[in-house]
Amino acid sequence: MEASRRTRSPLSTIGRSIDFSYATNAAIGVLSLLIFVAGVILHLVRGDSVGPGLLSGLAWGGSVFLAWALARETDPDRSISAFFAAGGALAGVILLGNPHFLLLFWVLLGLRTVNRSTGEAPGPLDWIGLYGITLWLGFSAHWMVPLLTFPAVFFAELRRFPLALRATVLLVLPASAVAYGILHRWRFTPPPWNGVEILVLAGAALCVIPVIASYREVESVGDRTGKPLIPRRVRWGLGWAAGTAIILTFSGAATVGGIAPLWAALAGSSVGWATDAVLRLIRHDGAS
Repeated sequence: MEASRRTRSPLSTIGRSIDFSYATNAAIGVLSLLIFVAGVILHLVRGDSVGPGLLSGLAWGGSVFLAWALARETDPDRSISAFFAAGGALAGVILLGNPHFLLLFWVLLGLRTVNRSTGEAPGPLDWIGLYGITLWLGFSAHWMVPLLTFPAVFFAELRRFPLALRATVLLVLPASAVAYGILHRWRFTPPPWNGVEILVLAGAALCVIPVIASYREVESVGDRTGKPLIPRRVRWGLGWAAGTAIILTFSGAATVGGIAPLWAALAGSSVGWATDAVLRLIRHDGAS
């Protein structure tokens, strides 16, 4: 009986607990709490009532924490990237307003489905959660969301499932995108940006290329297995996140403010990679 319990597959495998015994985890917990308190106080000083003030504080603290969590997925070997992302997310929520938290949580689920940062493939509840959120967002946010989920599911490598189930799992996404597209009359409204805005976002997206190239080896290990993550999965995950941010933003499916923590995570990964490269160069020159 005990042996069968040990070999039984868990229902969920991509959830990651936060161990506050690690200094970086404790730091982001304290930082998020401080930003939450600061957000509440600022809005109360401005004359808001307690309810809206609390919601604004939650948006501030939640944006910072979610950007940190996303950056831990996009650049797992460099913890400093997550703190750069947290700073960018704070600027984003102050300047651009509250993000679309459900859309960002969908990105986080997609990332963990691809890169398997826990070390294991998604469990049944993970698939149900990913598909449930995807189908809801396809209906309520934009018909393109199921199409963007398709590559994440494809990268998950479904060979362990029977062929009929594999086909169903994959085909339901484009089929639902077509249904939602027809329902919403193929809504597609690119934002009216100027050239500077386009160049800034395009540059931020292109800056992740050296980060992707840097992951020929991965030092980080899966939370559940203790084994190093698979390099190609980390590269796939970062590439998928960058492509998703570009398509959502440039197609008008989401505003920059709506997914600001995702853009902050991508920018934080690039800045973290550049910082690490400079520090390595300094150490090398000092040693020589």
